[in-house]
Amino acid sequence: MPSKQFSDFNFIHFLFISLLLFSFTSLHSGVKENKHDFHTSLSELSYNPKTGSIEATIRVFTDDLETALTEFNQGKKVNVEASNKQADAIIARYLEKNWGLLTPQKIKKRMEYIGREPELDATWLYIEIPDANQTKGYTFVNTLLTELFDDQTNLVNILYPAGKKTILMNAKVKSAPYPF
Repeated sequence: MPSKQFSDFNFIHFLFISLLLFSFTSLHSGVKENKHDFHTSLSELSYNPKTGSIEATIRVFTDDLETALTEFNQGKKVNVEASNKQADAIIARYLEKNWGLLTPQKIKKRMEYIGREPELDATWLYIEIPDANQTKGYTFVNTLLTELFDDQTNLVNILYPAGKKTILMNAKVKSAPYPF
């Protein structure tokens, strides 16, 4: 008899996350290519009651991110694996344009790009949205990489005291009500 934990577990999320993790951990043969079976990002947002901010992590394929940033940077190559402030500034502007919270008045909530961390063929991006105590009526927007890939999927996990909400976003679903 399956345990209650397993029976409560959403099999579709398990399958999607398993494919995502398998894809992130596969190694390329030293050649950077934009050849993936699918294009995806994974964001996780959680509210920090001590600071009143939303802390977020985003995991994307490094080669896809570099392609998007290079296009965003008018064709000038951006290398996110190298430690440089120019890449950080471009990443921050790209995120500001394609990811974040909108107030009920449709004004983008200020966010702070904290940094990045490369991992195999993926890059972690870290963001904080300060002063996020009142988010009633807000909308979350995520259009990362949708300008490049028709099949881009942006999985968003939002953690909050009452539970977790998962949103699947893509070129057609670019925003969703923020659940706090």
